[in-house]
Amino acid sequence: MSKFLRNLTIGGIIGFIAGLLFAPQKGEETRQKVKEALEKGKEKLKEIKEEFTKKEEAEG
Repeated sequence: MSKFLRNLTIGGIIGFIAGLLFAPQKGEETRQKVKEALEKGKEKLKEIKEEFTKKEEAEG
């Protein structure tokens, strides 16, 4: 199950970034939005990792 959530999160981040890259706006704005999206994605993956680590520790 953890692989599913990880892959779902990664897929969502990739889709979001792809949407930003194809949106009509200035390059600087796009780069800033991609940077922010990557930072949010990194934090989300960290949260998921911590959550599953806690679950694994609780189970045994």
